[in-house]
Formats: sequence, structure tokens, C-alpha cells
Amino acid sequence: MNPYIKFRDMKADEKVQTVVLLVSVEERETRTPGKYYCQLTLSDGEQEIGAKLWNCTKAEVAVPERSLISAEIYPKIYKEELSFEVYSYGPAPGEANLEDFIITAPYPSEEMYSMILSCLRKEIPGTSETMDLIHLVENIYAANKTKLLYWSAAKAVHHNCYGGLLYHTLRMLKTAAMMRFVYPDSYDKEVLLCAVALHDIGKLQELETDSLGVSDYSVDGSLFGHTLLGISVIDQEVAAAKEVAKLQPETDTYDPEKVRMLKHAIAAHHGNLEWGAITLPATPEAMLLHEIDMIDSRMYQYENHYKTIEAGKMTDRIYSLNGTRVYKPNYLDKEGL
Repeated sequence: MNPYIKFRDMKADEKVQTVVLLVSVEERETRTPGKYYCQLTLSDGEQEIGAKLWNCTKAEVAVPERSLISAEIYPKIYKEELSFEVYSYGPAPGEANLEDFIITAPYPSEEMYSMILSCLRKEIPGTSETMDLIHLVENIYAANKTKLLYWSAAKAVHHNCYGGLLYHTLRMLKTAAMMRFVYPDSYDKEVLLCAVALHDIGKLQELETDSLGVSDYSVDGSLFGHTLLGISVIDQEVAAAKEVAKLQPETDTYDPEKVRMLKHAIAAHHGNLEWGAITLPATPEAMLLHEIDMIDSRMYQYENHYKTIEAGKMTDRIYSLNGTRVYKPNYLDKEGL
């Protein structure tokens, strides 16, 4: 258990001495040329915040990233929003446990991995004469299991935690499975569910995630983005199946039209070109994938912000939620619903 003061309990204009995880350090220049400060990303095990360390370059920060520090933190109101500054810092006391400061998905990774594949098997009956898309998902998952078990879904904003990618995928899959009760004959369930399972598979290449679940963008991620990289993963698996079929004629290959619909859904899952979609959703499966993705990424943010504010209060503006100030009704306790 982490006994140290949490960010949510800190009050403006009151200095706090506590232990936090120094996730990352980014050097920035002030408005005065030649003057620098560092933007620190800190974790208390529940949430991450940004904090400024003034008059300092990254080379002058005396502790390494991904280490625990004892820090004097000063919360203050700046432009009507709460911000944080670090006044002093040093190594954390020996009794502090690193694992207590790592933000993780609420379920064990092995359990989430198995739940995703079990859900696909339950919801998609194997009746196709060609290889079902579920086989494609299973092969890709098996080849990437080691990474999947700890990979984050993002560098920031949503599901940016240890096991975050599986957690995001699992929640989306549960939502997608319910669509059949409302629209039983309006879409291809196999395409939608397999697209959910693979929509962010390109993040295994787009992001570089360490053993703490902390991510940054890779060179390929910056150049191509996870959507294009994910489609490439599918193309490689389809090509491999064709090569096997040449050597073993009795082996089926994937249905090319099903694969086309799967790839289109993934290509369009950001919904709008200005949001990073390669194309606009042209099928109900692609539209549903986009909307389900948006629901889960935004719900994750609301859930996290509910943990940080008191009932009857509002957050500062959340720019990833279109500048919304999230309000927590006064009948909810501080921990959420």
C-alpha cells in the first residue's frame, strides 16, 4: 500500500513533501532566451501530473527518469487552473516501493488477454469455409503476446498505463458484443469484433513502452502512425497464410473480402481525417468501431477525473475532452460511482 500523499489531496498554496515516481523529464526554454526549465511528469500510483522545475536543464536533474524521488511540491492556481511546481527533490527513502507508484490496469494482463480471445470465440461461431478472422486475431496475438501483456494504449490521455492496451481493447470488445442486441442484422459481427481486437495493434510499433508501462513514440510511430502500422501487421499475417497454403494445399486462406472490410474499419477508426483517420467510415462496422473507441477513451478520462475531484466540484479544463470542465455530482463520494 502506498502511504504517501496523493495529488488529489493536495491543496493550492500549500507545500507538500511526498514521494512520487519521476516518469519523465522534458527540457524547455523560457521566454527569456538561454533560460531553461524542466517539465516533469510525476506519478503517485493513481494519476500522472505535469510539474515545473525552474532554472534547470535536463542534464542538471540529479536523479534518473523512472525512479522514485522525495519531492517538495507546491500546487498553485495559475490562470484559474491548478498547476504544480517542484521546489526541491532527492532520492526517495528506502522503504518506498516502486510498484506502488506504477499505474496499472485493474485486471491482471494474462486474464485480460484470455478474456479477449474467449469473448471472440464465444461471440463468433466458426462456420466460414475459409479461415475465420478470429484465426487471424489469434495468430497476431500469439506472435505479440509478450508485448501485449504490458503495453500501454497511449503516451498520454487514455489507458496510458501498464496493460492499458489490453484493458482498452477488452472494454471495447464488451461494448461491441452488446451491439447485436440492438442491431442484430445491421452489421457483420465477425468484422466488428475482430476489428476491435486489432484496431490498435499498430501501437506495438508506434509506441516504445517500458516495463513500467511508460510510453514514448518510436521513429516508425512518428513517421507512419499506428493505423498504417496495424494494417501492415494484418497484411503480413495474410501473406504468411498464403505461403503456408502453397506448401499445404489443404490449408485455407483468409477470405479476401472479409480482410478488406477488417482493414477498412481499422483505417477509418479515428472517424475524421483531421483526427488521423486514413479514410472516412464507409461501412457500419467502421462507424461502430470509431464510436466505441471514442466512448471508451473518453469514459476512461471521466473515470480518472472523478478520482481526483471532490463531489460537487469541477475540474480545470480538459483539452482532450474539447475543453470541458468535468463535474462530479454532489451525491457521489470522492472515489467515484
